[in-house]
Amino acid sequence: METSVQWADLPGDLLQVVYLNVGSFLHRVRFAVVCRSWRPVAIGARHAAPPTLPWLIFPSLHGDDCKTMRAYCPEDGRVLRIPMKSEVLVGKRLVGAYDGGWVAALGKDKHLDDVNVFSGVELLIHAKNMRNVYSGSKVVFSKSPVSSDCILATIPLRSSIAVCKIGCLADRWTTSRCIGQILKDIVFYNGRLYGLTASMGLIKFNIGVNKYGRPLVAVDVELRIQIDNEPFIWSTTIVELRAKLAMVLGKLPLYNNSREPFFKVFVLADESMTKYACKWEEVMSLGDCALFLGKMSRAVDVPAVGLGSVERNHIYADDMTYLTRLDGHGNRVYPMLDESSDNVAQRVKLAGSYVAARDQTGMWVLPLGIWVLPPYF
Repeated sequence: METSVQWADLPGDLLQVVYLNVGSFLHRVRFAVVCRSWRPVAIGARHAAPPTLPWLIFPSLHGDDCKTMRAYCPEDGRVLRIPMKSEVLVGKRLVGAYDGGWVAALGKDKHLDDVNVFSGVELLIHAKNMRNVYSGSKVVFSKSPVSSDCILATIPLRSSIAVCKIGCLADRWTTSRCIGQILKDIVFYNGRLYGLTASMGLIKFNIGVNKYGRPLVAVDVELRIQIDNEPFIWSTTIVELRAKLAMVLGKLPLYNNSREPFFKVFVLADESMTKYACKWEEVMSLGDCALFLGKMSRAVDVPAVGLGSVERNHIYADDMTYLTRLDGHGNRVYPMLDESSDNVAQRVKLAGSYVAARDQTGMWVLPLGIWVLPPYF
């Protein structure tokens, strides 16, 4: 008489081989929750598994069911429904994010909340009121928000910067002027805050604390960087790319007879931070990376065979509309077909753009690791 093999009794070495051949992060999560004995295999093999890609998470605004949030998974090309773990997120827009599902959410009252969209954990921010400092810019995190010395930063006005510290008792943001400069974007890089100016220069900020623990911010170095004239720019973004600071310029289709908007990518050639030595150098390839571009941009290593529908040396943007597809819940998502971003064949390809029809654009957020996801995910 044959005896059926129980799923829980499969040997660990066999399970590990199977797990490492599961390409999609979502499928790896499902693998981890098949039964209790499979979860340690997934946790133990996580470093050998393919890299995790960010999800495009959309806020729960008016018209939604207020019980779920939508997330576009580019690896699988699907829109998922994430159970709403915190009522704090209902009706609020997402203005910032950090790895592991942490988001900064802002309501109409301009009060800021720091919440994990997967676990529902909320962190205390005494400087919640952003009425005097929020102007539509993103909020960036210096490190994981669970760290006691995590700093939040934003651009309140075009020529100033504002910071606050999670856990600090101060109930106001600290601001500082950047005289003579217009800030377009900011990023934390190697633990330091950098700002990209309208003239494509860089400002390096110095952040400290006073005797009461309140953060202070001031301009450390202003870099006037050499770059050729770039007309018809509609967006400028600063991001870390292959351990270097990079600038991404969105170009209008009027330029160079291009049919669609496209991007040009530059890396900082000299990081000595001497005032006049730095130069932006254009790159024609992202190498092994795919760039997820939006309010919170990030570059991710991608295997040569790709990850699902995601390919290396492609840019996946979140703020343009081309082709229409329904996600099964009546919400439209618009992915763009693969096309060269310019007539130059070697140039980085703009591979996809996604935007919700009724809402603001989503925000790229790295999901929680398998070892901390709830078992019922």
